[in-house]
Amino acid sequence: MLTLDHNPAIDPADSAAAARAALLKSLDMADLWRACASLVTRVLPCHSCSLMLDIDGYAPQRGHHFLAQAHDSEGLPVTSLDVAAPFLDANPQVRWYTFSQIVSQDALAAARLRAQNPAPGWREFIHMAFWNGRRLEAVLSIRIRAERTALSDRELAFLTELYPVLDASLQRVRSLESERIRHKAFEALLYRLPLAAAIVDDRLTPLYVSAEARKLLGAWSGTAAASGRLPLAVERAVRLGLPQADPAAAAPGAVAVPHPGDARVLRIAIGAPLQLAAGRRHFILTFMEGASAGAAPDASARALPLLSRLSPSERKVAALVASGLRNHDIAERLCRSRKTVESQISSIYRKLDVGNRAQLARLLAG
Repeated sequence: MLTLDHNPAIDPADSAAAARAALLKSLDMADLWRACASLVTRVLPCHSCSLMLDIDGYAPQRGHHFLAQAHDSEGLPVTSLDVAAPFLDANPQVRWYTFSQIVSQDALAAARLRAQNPAPGWREFIHMAFWNGRRLEAVLSIRIRAERTALSDRELAFLTELYPVLDASLQRVRSLESERIRHKAFEALLYRLPLAAAIVDDRLTPLYVSAEARKLLGAWSGTAAASGRLPLAVERAVRLGLPQADPAAAAPGAVAVPHPGDARVLRIAIGAPLQLAAGRRHFILTFMEGASAGAAPDASARALPLLSRLSPSERKVAALVASGLRNHDIAERLCRSRKTVESQISSIYRKLDVGNRAQLARLLAG
C-alpha cells in the first residue's frame, strides 16, 4: 500500500524545475496540463495520468490524459470516478488518496475497477482531489507502473509539494477562464448592438470596435490603415480632439472627419477618459455619418450616445427632423414612403421620450 505521510525536503537540484516553473506560469488549462504531465512523468514511475475537470457528481465532463507508452495495448486510461465514489462520500474534502486506501474501506472497489478495465497495466493509483467548498472540481489521477510497489521518500515529498502548487495553478487558470468567457460574452453582446462605437487607449489602439463602427470606418479608409489601427485620417482627428491629461480639464469632446472621396462627414464623439488601467487612459469613441457644411446638418456629436437607442435608419430620420425638414422632404431625401417616415418618427419619439419635433431638436442639440 502506498502511504502519503512523508515530507522530507525537496532536492534543490531537481531536474523537473523547468516543468514546475511552467506549471506556475500557465495561463490556460492546456498549458497547465502540459506542464503538469511533464512534471509528474519526470519524477514518478508513471504508467499514465489524467486531469479530470468540471466534475458533475463524480462524472468528469472534460479532461486531459497522458499515456507513457503510446503503443500500450491497454489503451487510454479510465477517466471515471466510479471506483472512488463511495470513498469520497465517506471522506468529504479529502485532498489525496490511493487505490489501496479505497480497497481497505470498500470491498467492492476492486470489482468495479475490473468492470471498467479488466487489464489496466497498473496496480496502484494516486488521486489528488481539488475542492471548492464541498464540491469536487478537479482530480489529478496518477497511475503507477505495475512493477513498482512503493514510492521513495523523494517521490512522496514531490507529491506533498505538488498538491498546493497545482491547487493554486488550477484556481488561477479557472479564474482566467471565467474572465475570458465573460469578456467574450460582453464583446459578443456589444458587437451586435446597433451602435457605431469603439474603445481605444491613449495611443489610439482599439481594444474593441463594434460591427457597425467597422462598417462605417471602412468608408473613411482613404489611406491604408495599419492592422489593428483606426483609419489614418480618423486617428489624426481623434488625436487632436483627445481631452487633456489634466483630469480637471478632461471633458468629452467631438471632432469631424471629411470623407476622402465625397461630401460626407464622419462625426466622432470622444468620451471623458476611463481609468481602466493604472497610468493609462481609455476613451469611448462614438461615430455617426453626417452631411458636410452647406447641406442639411446632422445631429450634434454631443448627442451621439443618445442616438445609440435608435436603429441606424432611425438615426438618419431623427437628424433630418432635428434639422427642420418636413416629413415629405425627409421621404424624398431618403427615398422612402411618407408613411414609412411617419412610422419611424413615432418610434423615435417613443425611444427618446419626446412628444414633438421641437423637443427632439432640443434634445439632439445637446
